[in-house]
Amino acid sequence: MTQLSTLVIALRGIFANKLRSFLTVLGVIIGIASVIALSSVGQGSSQMIKDQIGSLGSNLLAVQPGAASSGFVRGAEGSRLSLTYEDAQALTSSPSMTAIKAVAPEASTRGQVVAAGANVNARVYGETPQFLEVRNKTVAKGQFITQPDVDSKALVCVLGSNVAEELFGNGDPLGQTVKINRLQFTVVGVMKSEQGIMSADDSIYVPITAVMYRLSPQHSSSGGHSVGSIYLEAVNTKQNDLAIAQVTGLLREQHRIALGDADDFSITSQKDLMNTLTETSDTLTMLLTIIGAISLLVAGIGIMNIMLVSVTERTREIGIRKAVGAKRRNILMQFLLEASAISIIGGLIGIGVGIGTSKLLSGAITLGASTIETVITPNTIILAFFVALAVGIVSGIYPAMRAARLNPIDALRYE
Repeated sequence: MTQLSTLVIALRGIFANKLRSFLTVLGVIIGIASVIALSSVGQGSSQMIKDQIGSLGSNLLAVQPGAASSGFVRGAEGSRLSLTYEDAQALTSSPSMTAIKAVAPEASTRGQVVAAGANVNARVYGETPQFLEVRNKTVAKGQFITQPDVDSKALVCVLGSNVAEELFGNGDPLGQTVKINRLQFTVVGVMKSEQGIMSADDSIYVPITAVMYRLSPQHSSSGGHSVGSIYLEAVNTKQNDLAIAQVTGLLREQHRIALGDADDFSITSQKDLMNTLTETSDTLTMLLTIIGAISLLVAGIGIMNIMLVSVTERTREIGIRKAVGAKRRNILMQFLLEASAISIIGGLIGIGVGIGTSKLLSGAITLGASTIETVITPNTIILAFFVALAVGIVSGIYPAMRAARLNPIDALRYE
């Protein structure tokens, strides 16, 4: 008996019970479609995170007050005020900082912002002119904070795009005044909208000295003006490690940290942040794929169940085939082909349904202020197809072996 005739018999067995076969195929369709759709969402979120963090530059370093994190827990409360504006100035002026291109300290506070009868609660960031270069930001209207603004503690501000819209609607905010915690600031610029997880569209930027002296004065134990972070731009990505070493040495000297004592600050690179978030996103992708795979497992159990029923129903047929010369391997191959055909048909349709579902979900799911564009890779489709085939083969092995082992005399007597 040829393999072709065995395949014909197998397909005939499938189409003999159309409704039952359709419901079995439907389980595979749902399983494969779920794996592809959920995997595309996970991969899309991972790609979005990489793109948005990458847009800030791979040579960005961030110095944070407090000892290095252990999990999500930082150092002692007192160490949170360990970083100062004077530290940033020392980093800027030191000739030993050969691997550092620019320094941008940042202090922040929350403020109630009022203008033209509207009000909004926003995060207020104190910045220097270097902020635009170091953080890769762009002003849409007007200008950003200038060095004379910082030197004179000027009450000027630059609005995030959402804040500008909430306070002034379609009007032009440039030259208008806003009250931040009862102090009047003149609007000199509006930031370009970003609409992402790293977006600051709901923020306001003022000279860093306005935060330090007027809005939220805080001092470290050494008497310096505390800042929340110091952002650094390394000369290039290859010099990130050298930049970290140079900054660490200078800050330990600034803070008079004895040899062997732990740092009261921590330095992270954009690459470290990207790796951490990518690992988290990859874990999410894996969990979503596992959720989809559970439905595929259920579909496999369904195939095995239906094939066992089919063996029982066709016991007499198996006996007749064996009586006229069919060998064990022919019977085994017949039922394996039936299970595989069901799985392959369901898999191919499921791939189409999964791709369609993925396209429908693209842009419909949000993460923070960002929408996730789903991503389907060829590897996902190829893997889905072979998984569908494997499910059919694995699910069909036991029923096929059971059919092949039937004694032809007992099978012929079966009613």
